[in-house]
Amino acid sequence: MIKMIKLRPPIRTILFAVLGTTSIGCETVVTEYHQRSSFYRMASEVELVDEYVDANGRRVVFIEDGPLPSEQERLDEVASAREKAKKAERDRLRSEAIRAGKPIPPEAMEPKPPKKFLARQVLDDGTIIMQAMFPDHVLANTMSSLRNQQYLELWDQMVAESTKRQYQAQGLDVDDFVRFCVQNRSELMMTLNRMSFSYYGGSEVIIERMQDLSVRLRFSPQIGSQFTFREVFIAQERDGMRLAGIH
Repeated sequence: MIKMIKLRPPIRTILFAVLGTTSIGCETVVTEYHQRSSFYRMASEVELVDEYVDANGRRVVFIEDGPLPSEQERLDEVASAREKAKKAERDRLRSEAIRAGKPIPPEAMEPKPPKKFLARQVLDDGTIIMQAMFPDHVLANTMSSLRNQQYLELWDQMVAESTKRQYQAQGLDVDDFVRFCVQNRSELMMTLNRMSFSYYGGSEVIIERMQDLSVRLRFSPQIGSQFTFREVFIAQERDGMRLAGIH
């Protein structure tokens, strides 16, 4: 059985969303933006919608792998000013080196583009590499590993070290973990699928961030009774987030 670390009481509930309004003729349409990782599109067994209109006539739009529109505007302004200042400094250093007949220093060179973060990679030899910066990465990697029956990769790369230590303390090992995943695969997938689709909007999933940066995801009382597993615990470790337990 997957064991759970003891969590401190929640200090706040987080919801990533922003509202905007658009006028169409005499009608004002309220648009609600939600952030969603594009990794869910690959992990999901069903086609994901990018936007829909809810029962109240509100337009709900999902932004994949990026900030919300209002956040993006502020980020663009800050990034533009910062880049102009850096470019001016590089030009100054380069000009000084050329005038002095010296080699151009590394800090005067144009920077290489940053490497894109990938939550899940499949190398040419079939090796699976998983990492997680946010809770949704943990959900998606766990879901994909269960779907593809990659239990050993899930244990090695996504299960929290604290959970592994609890296994060892109780005389359990990776074989017990694999046995649990096999026996409960369908129920676990049902929980993770529903949580992933409700993660960025609605009231079905409650997200609580603890003082130690761990995260607790749980179904609201209205739908919790429909599932065998109702809570997911995610721990913050030095190199990223990891699955601490499913209850």
